[in-house]
Amino acid sequence: MKIAVAGKGGSGKTTIAGTLARLMAQQNGNEVLAIDGDSNPNLALTLGLSREQTAQVTSMPRSVLQRVTDIEGKTKVVLAKSPDEIIREFGVKTSDGVTLLVMPGVDHAGAG
Repeated sequence: MKIAVAGKGGSGKTTIAGTLARLMAQQNGNEVLAIDGDSNPNLALTLGLSREQTAQVTSMPRSVLQRVTDIEGKTKVVLAKSPDEIIREFGVKTSDGVTLLVMPGVDHAGAG
């Protein structure tokens, strides 16, 4: 199951996402992966990490993605590692059984 939480700024997206992830992990005993893609990542706090632990959480490096050119000459972006490797290497486990991944932020403006 995949759930995305979206909305305007200040609408409670982080609180809802974190609470939902914790409840799903606690009630179902399932492994839950929470991905913080916000430009101001605070999901770690909502998942129960302390401020000190949160300060130690680093975002995934951009090197997890690589540009490749297919046989037709089209460039696309693909994962440089498998999703399991990325989670194992960059995921942070929380006390409730949620694994947190933090996406890299925007460095600079540019063509999308």
